Amino acid sequence: MAITRKDIIYFILTDRFYGIENRLPEVKDKINKGNPLFYHGGNFDGIVEKIPYLKNLGITALWITPVYRQIDLEKAHGYHGYWALDFNAVNPVLYVDNGQYPQGSKLYLKDLVKELHDNGIKVILDIVVNHTGYGHPGIVDDPANPTPIRSSWFNKMNVSLETSVTEGQLSGLPDMDLDSPDVCDYHAETIISWLRETGIDGIRMDTVRHVERNFWTYFKTQVKGQFPDVTLLGEVLVFDIDTLSQYQKFDAIDQLFDFPLQQVIKNVFVYDHAMTDFVSPYNMGTGILERDQSYTNHNQLVTLLDNHDLSARFMTYILERQMGDYRKATDVMKLALTFLFTIRGIPQIYYGTELGLEGNSDPDNRRDFPWEKLNAENEVKEEYPFEKEIYDHTRKLISIRKENDALSCGYFVCLYVDYFLLVFLRYVDDNVIIAGFHNGWLDMPSEVRIDVCNNPYLPQRIRDKLSEADMVSLFDNRLYPIRGGMLDIRLAKKSATILTIKTNNDND
Repeated sequence: MAITRKDIIYFILTDRFYGIENRLPEVKDKINKGNPLFYHGGNFDGIVEKIPYLKNLGITALWITPVYRQIDLEKAHGYHGYWALDFNAVNPVLYVDNGQYPQGSKLYLKDLVKELHDNGIKVILDIVVNHTGYGHPGIVDDPANPTPIRSSWFNKMNVSLETSVTEGQLSGLPDMDLDSPDVCDYHAETIISWLRETGIDGIRMDTVRHVERNFWTYFKTQVKGQFPDVTLLGEVLVFDIDTLSQYQKFDAIDQLFDFPLQQVIKNVFVYDHAMTDFVSPYNMGTGILERDQSYTNHNQLVTLLDNHDLSARFMTYILERQMGDYRKATDVMKLALTFLFTIRGIPQIYYGTELGLEGNSDPDNRRDFPWEKLNAENEVKEEYPFEKEIYDHTRKLISIRKENDALSCGYFVCLYVDYFLLVFLRYVDDNVIIAGFHNGWLDMPSEVRIDVCNNPYLPQRIRDKLSEADMVSLFDNRLYPIRGGMLDIRLAKKSATILTIKTNNDND
């Protein structure tokens, strides 16, 4: 099943999510929860146990970090999955041996995928082709190398990324030569094997920017040829639209992370930049959303507040800005989440963000999931009021998005924008949503009158539908009447509202 605009993606570092005890000595000896650079014991079995949590939140797609057998160093382990030794074997740390499958068998992942599918959750597997782990035995053609990788498959060592974006070494990791047909064939066949043997729905491709263009021809031809419905989600860690959009245009990457928008979301909601950073007054073209036509399909971008590749977690940025005031930080987080779930694209949640999980730069932004804050019913305990408020709000937003196609498929029209206030409308078929955001630190002193039905960017059908409509808030059922095509909005500080047309079935 393809990953679509109606999905809610939840991203976990498997090792840091939840684990069932593994009693094998060679696995237990690697686990050290007191060291942020070592394994903490999260595994597939733990994910299965926490499926009720994912369903309770409303998740429809789970992105997991790479599952390869890793090269573990003396002072740091490949708990994150990006230091591959064997691209065709599952890391034994990630599963509890059931005595039925060979060590490293892909069947362990297949079982996880089946459990998730049975519960209505798609699976996105993180894939790496750009590099191996440090000191891979193939570099020196070590006879003990368990893979076909050999020294001729690597680019020249000690080349910096400043010298070559595609042939330089990312963080000093051995860079694979993806201009080589042998290397491309190896990775294409490996990816096909993971798809065929496990049933995953999507691929999150790591470090796309550093992969030679030649590989994408292999991928488009061979992988997409056999699995046309499998979604390719590319990680291109740039904040420039002109650069990012090229990968959608020329490399047939289905979806890309919208890092440019993430940066603007942070600037506006954390650092109090103007709402006009999103959309400019009078459509002057300077707002980031006005540049959506730069993409082949801006609706296929994956939107986010944070993930493991960005420095600090979103909540930590807010708390630093607000000098540790959790009340203010919670309000900002809720406002940013509301924007994330009402704007175009496919929303991605980094595990724990729905609880306001904190963390500075790597590895602190990869903390263990705080299960101690939840009860047996997967609800946040009352003694954690701010976490509960953020969690409940996130779950409500997911529910609203699922119930309103306008938020996943709707056309976007800005109704009003100034420094503090942004109001936009999205519509598809008969579903109309108006979302309003007030980013100021004081309540709006008076109502702002918004001319909805004279907006030249709305079709007459929508204007007629709204001219005398009663709009109702999906948060608190408050009525917002539109009379003579005019809508009056007044919002509290750092707050938002989501409105839809009131029907006879709505309760006052």
